[in-house]
Amino acid sequence: MASEYRIHRPYVLAALPRPLDHTDGRIVAREVYGQKGRKRTELAVGIDGETASVYNVPASRLITSYPIPPQDSFTCPPYSVRARHSTSNDILRCTFISTKNGSSRKMTLFKDVVHPDGKTTSTTSTQTLPASPVRYIAGSPTPAQSSPIGDVVAVCESGELVYLSGESLSVQWSASSKSAVQDVVAGAIDHFEVEYVSSTSLAELRDGMFKNRLEVFSALPKGLEPTLFVMVTKSMSQERMTRHLVVLAAMPGNSSNSAGLQKLIPLDVTPIGTSGGGDEQTTYQVDIQSGLLLELFPGSASIYDLGGAVPKQKSAIQVEGAESFLRLSRPFLLSTSLDSLSLFNYQHRSIHAKAALDLSELPLESQSPRTCQLLTYLRSQDLVVALVDNVLVSIQIEPPKAHGKRRRAGLLIDSIGRGSSMEMCPKKLRSEAPSMEFSSYVPGTMTETYLAKHNEEVQAADELLGNNELAKWEDVLRQKFNMGFRQEAEQKSGATGDEAVADLQESAEWEWMTESSYPPVDRRWTMYAISQVFSVETSLDEPRPKLRLVLADSNVTTYLVVAGHLTLSNLMMAFRADLSNEPAECRSLASSLIDCIIEADASMTLLLNYLQATKLGEVELLLAIRILMLSMDLISGTKDKTLDTTRLLTNEPHDGNDKYEMDLDDLEREIAVTEHYLGDESSSRSRGLTLAFTKLWRLPAVSTVRALRATIQTEEILAFIYLLRIELVRGAWTSLYIDPTRFESEGNEPPPDGVITLIADLLGRCLDAIGAGGWLFNDAMSWADKTEAGDFLTALKLEVTAALEGIEEAVYLNGVVGEAVRFGITAGKRWASRQTWNSSKPISVHLEARESRMLPLGLKTKQLPTMDKVVSGGEVVQRSMRETGHLISRNVEAYSLEKIAV
Repeated sequence: MASEYRIHRPYVLAALPRPLDHTDGRIVAREVYGQKGRKRTELAVGIDGETASVYNVPASRLITSYPIPPQDSFTCPPYSVRARHSTSNDILRCTFISTKNGSSRKMTLFKDVVHPDGKTTSTTSTQTLPASPVRYIAGSPTPAQSSPIGDVVAVCESGELVYLSGESLSVQWSASSKSAVQDVVAGAIDHFEVEYVSSTSLAELRDGMFKNRLEVFSALPKGLEPTLFVMVTKSMSQERMTRHLVVLAAMPGNSSNSAGLQKLIPLDVTPIGTSGGGDEQTTYQVDIQSGLLLELFPGSASIYDLGGAVPKQKSAIQVEGAESFLRLSRPFLLSTSLDSLSLFNYQHRSIHAKAALDLSELPLESQSPRTCQLLTYLRSQDLVVALVDNVLVSIQIEPPKAHGKRRRAGLLIDSIGRGSSMEMCPKKLRSEAPSMEFSSYVPGTMTETYLAKHNEEVQAADELLGNNELAKWEDVLRQKFNMGFRQEAEQKSGATGDEAVADLQESAEWEWMTESSYPPVDRRWTMYAISQVFSVETSLDEPRPKLRLVLADSNVTTYLVVAGHLTLSNLMMAFRADLSNEPAECRSLASSLIDCIIEADASMTLLLNYLQATKLGEVELLLAIRILMLSMDLISGTKDKTLDTTRLLTNEPHDGNDKYEMDLDDLEREIAVTEHYLGDESSSRSRGLTLAFTKLWRLPAVSTVRALRATIQTEEILAFIYLLRIELVRGAWTSLYIDPTRFESEGNEPPPDGVITLIADLLGRCLDAIGAGGWLFNDAMSWADKTEAGDFLTALKLEVTAALEGIEEAVYLNGVVGEAVRFGITAGKRWASRQTWNSSKPISVHLEARESRMLPLGLKTKQLPTMDKVVSGGEVVQRSMRETGHLISRNVEAYSLEKIAV
């Protein structure tokens, strides 16, 4: 049975008074925090010109309220903390609010102390703040021997951070985050604004967003617990708007250990290219634990993964008319509009529940709301708290019931047929406006109107080409392919009007995509372009048809190559009247196609683009490799013969293994001759050869061997083997892993580990293509002495054996020290994340026995006990050293000493 989520009807928690200013007044709300920064089931609400109140959500009652002057309005949601004194039974509740009155800004602290006898002592403090309004208030970690509330940090809209005392609101320091963004932006920043702020702890950031990048914490001083902020900023520089994700650490201001240190430390500044562009209605949320950035703009919501060095978009979902959104338990997202609620799975981009926003229980004046905002999610009770107009409501998200064995919820199959039901959503009138998903046809959709229009456009294009108006013909295809002109050509053109357009069409080059893919186009226009750029010819000398390039210098030819349209299937479809599907004819077609590409660009750059963009088979790849090796003189028998594979075979008699070692030394000396061909990574030939070999390796082995036998001659297969032998020696695979005499100190980076798999597989396919009969009957060595075939195989066998010995030694060393290294890394991470009371004192470990200094083979790390625990009543207390040691000793297994003899 598929799991079903159910969204219940909103339940009224409290009807709030409306703001005093009914036009610009607003209501802001935020969760209430307890000790150690834990969220409580309470809500702090601020109403402009009225009050700052704290509500209990499960009980639906008002806890306390603080009046504010009628002319004051809130700049951000209040920050409220409830904690208990460690030295007494008093309960503290501190509420910090930031208000503005005209051009003045101030911070106010409402402090209530509830004594054990029930009496309450209330005090109020006020502090004037900078001119920029405060956008976010966060609490700092509690310092030793101080109030359990700790200090507070105010983040202003201009990027300035103000560190204030939690007791007296005295300013301890202030710094701007603008300088952190200025370091990564070219040019001076004209405008800087903070759009979103969220605070977190060091442990959450280490285990969540930065779990794969722990090196960012190296800038933090040891022994101090900073307040960490994750912000989305918007900056304007040189009339260009950019957004950045900034992670900052605010150091404590009253600690003696932080005297003389930098107060604001930037940990990471990353540009984010959001989908909303410059839309001012874009809103953000950052989930620290899962490392996700949620972006909502009109019509769509995007989710970005922040685990890597650059934010990467994971998914995008359509949320038409969404007013607000909120992340629930992973991987669900709740969005609301003025008339409905939707539960999305952003991992699979599916909808799991949808319900109408039934406001029948709300007061009559709030049943036609102007705003609907999701505030917080209480995971323990599956409740979402929302603000509908001026009414606080709770919405229960009922998860599916587990029948028998607990199932994993949130699967894609669960969303099929589980959308909005007919009784949940009211019937809507038929609208003339099409939906966003089906607002336009897919390119090439078959309709009578489209076919008639397509035939007319093809006839017009044929007339332009027949009249030798090549520039206009290219412009017609450019519009069909959704391509643009290069900006450099547009800037150089000084004319205006129709003359400028005509000059641009005649001289400008198209703008080729370098970072993004080409837009989808109608396949009929692709077939038409191929049929006009190429032609098929047959002759008496060559009965099989061959391609001939008609328009070599055309932008259309370059587009067909770089966009990946020159596949054999497209060519067969474009010339289906002149070609057949015979294998020999396909090989001839592929060979003539590569010759045409080289004819268009003799520097092989266009051939490299062809290999990168096109989905190729074995025949095309083998022919491309052969052409590249011929151009690099890596195949014997060429005009400019640089390398000759016959040098591998000596005419001397068989003298034993010393002779083969000399052959290996000769092979290494010949590597220096080919260094200028294979060593230059910027060369189009070398890059194309590497790419072609990589693509050939990914194809099935059986079809590759069959294509080698049918397409490539035996001498050319031997040249392939020789090139692979050179790469085997160049990558130091034939050198012993621990041989110091083979160590080279040029500083070259070692090849990736997967290269040896590629070389070994391709060598095996080449040997299989020649076959046992070719080696036994010396057919493979027809160009050399017949008696040298055995020497060739023996030399190749020695090189492969040397490579296997090196790999065997590397695997042996990995087995010896790999577990110890993994243990050290894991243990280091555990101890780095664990907070100790007396971190200034070093821990010394004395190892007395000789056996105890051996490598920790078989050891494993376990999760260490936490420094605090939850006792009855929900109170969080710290563990004693005795209890912590007892828990650690319970996890230690019995020690046994084993002797391993190798």
